Amino acid sequence: MIAQNGRVVAVSAGSHAEYGECLAAFDEVCARAEELTGGVQHTPEGNGWMWVLRDAVGRAAVVSARAYERHSTCRAAYDRFRALLGELGGVTGSCP
Repeated sequence: MIAQNGRVVAVSAGSHAEYGECLAAFDEVCARAEELTGGVQHTPEGNGWMWVLRDAVGRAAVVSARAYERHSTCRAAYDRFRALLGELGGVTGSCP
C-alpha cells in the first residue's frame, strides 16, 4: 500500500506471482480487517520495531514497510494503518 505522498506504508507478508493475486489478497485483507489480529514487535534483527497483521490461523498477512526506532512511533503507524483498513473495507480494486 502506498500513501498519497508516495511513501510505502505496508507490504504483503507473502509474495504474489501475478497482479491479480495481489489485488485479490489486498481486497481480502480490506474485507476482513476486523478479523485480523496484530500488533508491534521487534524486527527479526532485533534492532527496531515493526508492526504485523495476522490472519485467522496466525500467518502474517501484512507488515510495516520499514522498521521504526521507537515503539511509540511504530504503534502510532500501526493504529493509523488499522484505521485506514477500516475505511477501505469492502472497496474492490484498491491494490496500488
